[in-house]
Amino acid sequence: MSELTNRAAYLKGMADGMNFDATTNEGKLISGLLELVSDLADKVDAIDSEQDFILDMLDETDEIVDTIAEEVFADEEYDEDEEMYSYECQNCGEEFLITEDDIYDEIIVCPYCGTEIEFDFDACDGNCEACDEDCNDVE
Repeated sequence: MSELTNRAAYLKGMADGMNFDATTNEGKLISGLLELVSDLADKVDAIDSEQDFILDMLDETDEIVDTIAEEVFADEEYDEDEEMYSYECQNCGEEFLITEDDIYDEIIVCPYCGTEIEFDFDACDGNCEACDEDCNDVE
């Protein structure tokens, strides 16, 4: 039993011990209020139990997702400190994140529409903001 249920039972016990007349208007009101408090306490207990169950399921799901991610990405080296760049697909217009390694792979695939995106470094004149030291050497 929760604290609310205990308190509702205590109030009902107090009312029973007072021997008040439940047939008067005031007695009917107090009896109704005590029943309402008891019902609300039971409902809150049920919600708390359901919430605890849901939180346990979420924790289990989180652990499962972590396990799956470890299996799926086990072969990939991923550096959390690696800088990510936002790229907008020219085909579908969706934005997604890419890394510098993705760019140097020269071809990436849009995760939304599947379009192959090719980066052509030969076309760079070395004057764009995105150029790094290697690219500035282009004549």
